[in-house]
Order: sequence, then C-alpha cells, then structure tokens
Amino acid sequence: MSRDILIPLEDEELNNTRFYRHNIYEHLFDGKVGAPVRKKLQNGAKVLEFCCESGVWTTEVAAEYPNSEFYAVSSVQPESINKFNNITFIECDIFKRLPFPDNEFDYVFSKDKFLYMEKNKFQEVLLEIFRVLKPGSWLEVIYSCTTDLVYGPSYKRLSDAMDSWYKVQNIDLEIIHNFENYLKKSGKTEDILCRTIDTQLKGGYAFGEFIIEILLFFYRSSRGYLAPFMNISFEEFDNLVNDAESELNSEDNKTTLRHIQVLARKKYTILDRILCTISCIN
Repeated sequence: MSRDILIPLEDEELNNTRFYRHNIYEHLFDGKVGAPVRKKLQNGAKVLEFCCESGVWTTEVAAEYPNSEFYAVSSVQPESINKFNNITFIECDIFKRLPFPDNEFDYVFSKDKFLYMEKNKFQEVLLEIFRVLKPGSWLEVIYSCTTDLVYGPSYKRLSDAMDSWYKVQNIDLEIIHNFENYLKKSGKTEDILCRTIDTQLKGGYAFGEFIIEILLFFYRSSRGYLAPFMNISFEEFDNLVNDAESELNSEDNKTTLRHIQVLARKKYTILDRILCTISCIN
C-alpha cells in the first residue's frame, strides 16, 4: 500500500477525517503547538512535521511563524502545502532513512502516525526521528485511542472488528497505549510530559456530538474493507453503523475516547555536550 498509513480510504474521505481531527486536537490542547518552543519559533527555528498528512498543521503553523523554516515529509504530496516560502515538502519513504543530517531540527511534530504503524517498523522510525532532532529539542506526538468504556453491542462490534483488522495489518495497539514507556526505553529522552484528555461520546452537547459525527463518518468510510473483513454484507454493515449511532446518542452512553499529547525532549549525550562546549568557545 503506497500510503504512509494503512487505512484504505479514498483521498477526499481521508483528507476530511484528517482536517476534522486537526480541529479536535487544536481545541483540546489549546492550540497547534504544545511543546515549549513558541519563543524559538518566533525567533526562527527549523521544524519537521513527520508524515504530514494533509499539510494543514504545517501550513497553519508556518503562517503563524514566518521566521521559522518548516519541512514536511510524507510518501504523498499534499495539494496545499507549498503555498508559503518557508515550507519545504519532501516526498520520501518515511520507513527509510530520512533525507536530513543528524541533529537538524529544533522541533519535530507528528500526529496519529504511531497509531497506524506496523509493529516491526515502529522502533526504527522512532530512532530515526530522534536522529534528526537536536539534543535538548522537543518531539511532540498527538493521537487518539479507545478506552475500556464502550457502550452498546453494535458500536462494540464495530470497535472490536477494527481492532482485529489492525492486528491483521501487523499494527499493535499496545504501542499506542504504552507509547510513553517506549520513549523511556529508547534511551533518547531526558524529559517526557504526557497530557491525557478523555471525551465522552454522548449526544446533548456540541463537542461530544461533533466527535460522534467524525467517528461515524470514519466507520461509514471504512465499509469497503471492514464489511468484507467482518464477513457481512454492505447492507448489514450500514445497519450496524446506524444502530451504533443510536447507541452513541443515547442518554445512557458512557463510551469514552482518549486524546493524548506526548512531549519528549531529546537528551544530550556526553559527545553532544563536548561539541556544544567547543562550539561556544569558538
């Protein structure tokens, strides 16, 4: 599959879900940039968005911080990402060595990527990101995942089927639920900050209804591959999603979606500190 994520949606459907997720994260985490790098961005920094999806994040942040240089890598070029002079898009295989030297970036941002990554590629990609990140600089990763609070047999059936489909694609969701521990085990970080926000998927208030709509849109868009995987007809699948919609909008619904923001600062090695001292002397 040519895409850098494994969910086979049509391009327009995929861009719609990415745009909506971008808005959700911006709302939940109080802005587009969560790492403590705003002053550096104002003065001029070098930023990488790893696997840039639709390019919305890079485009909006680059417009807000014109003194900084933004680089975005993905296997497919977004249509709107090259509208600004301070954005450089590079089309490449994100599962191979990134086309940048060591210690190149002041800030690396990624959104949802580790949720869809094959298990055998995860550690390699993580180490490659730390390779291009400067010592003392920040990695920010934002993603969403389900919790144990799932209400309704129809929605649970869909959720369980999607989890099973992930496993067939060699996607291990345990990575997502323990991402902070994987960062610690990498030996590349000295500070890790994790912020978790649980949102209840329940009708009756605007934000909850908005997330329900996005979730249902995602499942309806997945019918082409998820219905055959579940060995049911498209009609039965559509009815299942409609039943799940009724469950999610029920007053008794307690289904919860978890949104996580992880900030990790790359630690200095002894060699890094020696080189930094020499640079300051010169």
